[in-house]
Amino acid sequence: MLRRKNYWLLFAILLLALTSLSPSMELDTSERTRPQKLPLDQSERPDSGETGNVQSLRIRVSLSSEELRELERISRNYTLSSGIEVVLSNVDSEESAEVLKQDLTTGDSPDIVMTDGRNISDLATRGYLLPVDVYQSVPGSAPLTLLIPQMQWNGYDWGVPLDIDPYVLVYSPARLAELGLSEAPKSLEQWSGLLKHLREKQDQEQYILAMDTRNPYGYSAVLESIGASLTSENAAMLEWTQNARSSFYLTSRYNKEIWNMLQEGKVAVAALPLSEFQKHGNSSLAVEVLLPGGSSKGYEAMYSRFFALPAESSNPEAAVKWLAYITSSSAQLEWLENTGRLPALDELYRSGLPEMDRLPFDSGVLLTDEAITEERPVGSWSELSTAVAMLLTGKLDAAGYQEALAATSK
Repeated sequence: MLRRKNYWLLFAILLLALTSLSPSMELDTSERTRPQKLPLDQSERPDSGETGNVQSLRIRVSLSSEELRELERISRNYTLSSGIEVVLSNVDSEESAEVLKQDLTTGDSPDIVMTDGRNISDLATRGYLLPVDVYQSVPGSAPLTLLIPQMQWNGYDWGVPLDIDPYVLVYSPARLAELGLSEAPKSLEQWSGLLKHLREKQDQEQYILAMDTRNPYGYSAVLESIGASLTSENAAMLEWTQNARSSFYLTSRYNKEIWNMLQEGKVAVAALPLSEFQKHGNSSLAVEVLLPGGSSKGYEAMYSRFFALPAESSNPEAAVKWLAYITSSSAQLEWLENTGRLPALDELYRSGLPEMDRLPFDSGVLLTDEAITEERPVGSWSELSTAVAMLLTGKLDAAGYQEALAATSK
């Protein structure tokens, strides 16, 4: 009898121990930063929720008010045909990078995000995105060949391009002639001569170059005018930049005064997006367009906007169907007609559309059947952008920029 009581006592102790342990095993509420992980096998689709039960898609964009209205209109048409509501949230371009970071690192992310095309490979390699072609083989129509390096990594497509916007050099031929040039400089010698001529005039309110420091595309256009690039160690051009930057007119956001300054001769040359020239330029101004033409020249100075799937997207299959719709040839043509933004589809440039005839360059130069190659650091585009901004604003000298460039490649 005593032995039986001991058995019951041991059983009671064991049951009490299991009861006290089970809550801690089930309720791990500690808040830890979870590392983003790529699917082990990209050929296997990550869980996309219940098929056929998607009622809405959340999409985060960064657009002008005009562009947002157009995307809302196209998305409403998609809702009518699919029954899926599209909820767009628009973020100011000044806050876009910070909001994107939050979108990709929190559990409550949108189904689709918009970003600079040059961010795609960095985000993909760090595990923040899902490959779009795992969910649909061809989302939309074939993009321009020159955009493919931005969207591909590890044999998969990680983004879908919406549009492109080349950075160009804008100038007044009449005002530039007063400084000894008939067109925008095309060599370091011409840039140096222009700077010398301008300084000889000793006009403190006259600038050689206007650029935006928010991104490196403007400076890239200047470098490509002499055959250099952001990632090439052109010591002479970097020294010129260091010497000339006191004569730069730098802005941190769009400044409409630049157009008056160009016509009045207060700015010799401005590096601006083509879309801004099409909106605000006039017959007194000329534009120098640096475009690939079958090579990497001009490729680096081309801004592109991409859609991508966050790794935490809850409805990737439904999201990719919206991407296919919004980047179809018909939708891209509507986007061009109503926003003026250049489409990202190859076929629209091969079709000889009359809309393309209004461009200040031959749209055929955007076509190439060969993959574009470029020299670029292994580090992120944001790191390179920061280094360029620091060079232009005097926080880095020429040697410091070269060191920063080398650091991004490690």
